[in-house]
Parts: sequence; C-alpha cells; structure tokens
Amino acid sequence: MSAAEMRGMRMGELARRSGTDKQLIHYYLRKGYLNPPLYKKGNQAMYGNAHLEKLVYLRRSREEGLPLSYASELWERERGEPQPTQRRVRRGEGESPTRERIIREATAVFLRKGYRGATISEIMESVGSSKASFYYYFANKKDLYFACLDIIFQNVFRDALDDIRREEDMIKRLELRWGATRAFFPEMITILQLVRDSLRDEDEGHRLQAAAILRRSLIEPLAGDLEKGMQDGVLRQVRSEIIPFAIISMLEMVAYRSMIDERYSDADIEDSVLDLILNGILANKA
Repeated sequence: MSAAEMRGMRMGELARRSGTDKQLIHYYLRKGYLNPPLYKKGNQAMYGNAHLEKLVYLRRSREEGLPLSYASELWERERGEPQPTQRRVRRGEGESPTRERIIREATAVFLRKGYRGATISEIMESVGSSKASFYYYFANKKDLYFACLDIIFQNVFRDALDDIRREEDMIKRLELRWGATRAFFPEMITILQLVRDSLRDEDEGHRLQAAAILRRSLIEPLAGDLEKGMQDGVLRQVRSEIIPFAIISMLEMVAYRSMIDERYSDADIEDSVLDLILNGILANKA
C-alpha cells in the first residue's frame, strides 16, 4: 500500500472528489459495488484512490445510462485481466467469434447506447471481428437485440430483484418494479415498440420470440404480484394474465408523458399511476 493510500481520505472528501452523494456511497458499500474502507481511524472510515476511481467510473456509467450492476461487472472485468487491443478484422481473417461472445459484447453496447444508437459495425468492432461473422449468427440487428434482451432485463432489474423478492407487501412490490423501470423508460419504449411490431411480423419465428420475451420479462412477473395480492386478500379476483397487458400499455404512454415536459416529478407520475391501478382493483376501497 502506498503512502498516499495509507493516509487515505474520509467519506466527506471521497464524496466531494468523486461527485457522489454520501448516501449513494453507503448504498454502494452495502450492495458490494464498492470495497470496504481501507482501515478505520478512530470512528472515521478511510478510503483510497481505488475507491475514488471506481466511484467516478460508476457516476459516468450512470450518466451514460449503464445499469449499476453491469457497470460494476465491467469495472472488475477490465481490471481483472488486460483487455486486448481491438482492431478491425478483414473478412476471413482471424478467429471467428462465438454467438455468446457477440451477445455479451452487444449487450454492453445496447445498454450504453440503446437500440437505435448502436450499430452492427460498432458491435462487431467491440467483438474484434468482421460484419461477415455477424451475419453467420444473426439475421439483422433486431434479431441480435432480442437475443440480448434477457440479459438486458436482468441487468436493469438486478439491483431491485432481491428487494422485490423479500418484499411481502404487494403494493410495495409494484412500487419497487416501477422504480427499477423508471430510469429505463426511453429504452423500454423502444423494446415495447419492437415487440409490438414483431408480434405482427409475417415471420412466425419472430412472432414467437417476441411473445416469449413479453411474457417472460414483463407479463409473468406482474401476474405473479397480482396473484399474491389476490391470495392475501388485498386484491379482488381478477384475470391476472390480462391485467398486466393493460399495465404495460399504460407504462408506455406514461413514459412519453414524462418526456413531454417537467411539470410533474417522477414521484407525482408514480403516485398517479399507482392510484389508478390500485383503486381500480383493491378488494376494500375504504
């Protein structure tokens, strides 16, 4: 440990230099995204340059729209082993990438830039291979995006999943799901549009794939919450498979509403949506 590391810095200095709120730093420590302090000096925890560098990295990743858990994994991976210098590969040159590798690298690009901002050329440059290799595994960018969606959803909701699973109160579970989705609104609109278009696709394979993604990632989790609410007597008996489709449809339009102007805060929108949903299906409206 260097002399500078031995001196360390207190939480206040770490927060100021990294541009990160103290409460957020405590959250990172609690979730394991940030290593424990170097040592304690009296009642003060002391932190080093590695803590500062990672906090700056996480802050920039959040500004770019990269989910926290995925950004943390990228940080560890980049520093755990040297990254090879990437270059464009001519057709027929070099090792052919695997499908899984393309999906892994494409997921990082999609999470950072969104579906519309990412290009096949950029993705394959990240992989270190040619576009010819891409078309060996995937028909087009949408085909690849659908292959990445499960991982994208896992990363978007990963930070909240443990809290959702532990939460017994159905209403609070819905609030947690909403909170996890809210920061992902722009890309969620794109996902819903692609799924909707694919459900009308002439290609049966695309229709089945879109239906499976919709059910697995959005409908079934909501249906599970509704069924638990009905079992607990909080909700009246409803068709738990149909109601989630209405909620998802409403989610898309609400996402547009938050982009139109800033007259209402996220909390205002969340309260209004939950009030509409819950007062329409509560068993006891007292």
